[in-house]
Amino acid sequence: MLAIFGVTCLVAFAGYRLRSLTRSGAVLTVVTGTVIGYGFGWFGLYLLGVFFSTSSLASKYRSRDKKSVDEIVEKSGPRDFVQVLANGGAGMATALGMTLVPNDAWLYAYVASTAAATSDTWGSEFGVLAKQKPRSIKTFREVEPGTSGGVSLFGTLMSVAGATVIIAASYPFIQMDVTFALVLIVLGLSGSVVDTLLGATVQRKYRCRVCDKLTEKKAHHREPTIYVSGWRILGNDAVNFLSIAAAATISFLLLR
Repeated sequence: MLAIFGVTCLVAFAGYRLRSLTRSGAVLTVVTGTVIGYGFGWFGLYLLGVFFSTSSLASKYRSRDKKSVDEIVEKSGPRDFVQVLANGGAGMATALGMTLVPNDAWLYAYVASTAAATSDTWGSEFGVLAKQKPRSIKTFREVEPGTSGGVSLFGTLMSVAGATVIIAASYPFIQMDVTFALVLIVLGLSGSVVDTLLGATVQRKYRCRVCDKLTEKKAHHREPTIYVSGWRILGNDAVNFLSIAAAATISFLLLR
């Protein structure tokens, strides 16, 4: 355990120095990594590292071309502790479940939750770079890139790729045939689908008083925005947590 704690500290420090994590994000990364490492050993920590490294690279890829998206999304830049909890909270829960009531279903739920987090991140980070504007999954009308609930063919393909990367990374360590691997990929994608549905229906949205754009921010152009729709308590981080938790829960119930 001491070695696992030491490695998580090094990873969190590196993430902080590379500006992928805020200070609070780095602290919670240590907590998340230690708990997951305790529940699933080095494999759990390894898979968390695959998610963190690939998602960080996805966030930084063509970051200059994503500047307009920063005006829409609630948060951009280094991940803070809330974002780390949103992406890793379900994984910690599965690790605690494995510790208290050992069952391989917890392991599969962890893999699916990590696949869901990666799928959603890849879909969001790469999807905004699509040549065509996304369409709302609710109205099918074109929306601005980065709008919650928006989908595009390219973004969907990258979501599939993100989930596949996690399952492929797990393949050498977990006994699975092709059919079971495909099931885990679909379970990982289920989190991305839930995220999109929640983003289109109940995630809070605001409108800028200055430029009239829809945004997730409570302030835009240094002016308070106007509440438009959604549940006021349900921001992007909450939606991420719920969607990843949904993938983990479905996986546990299906595979136990």
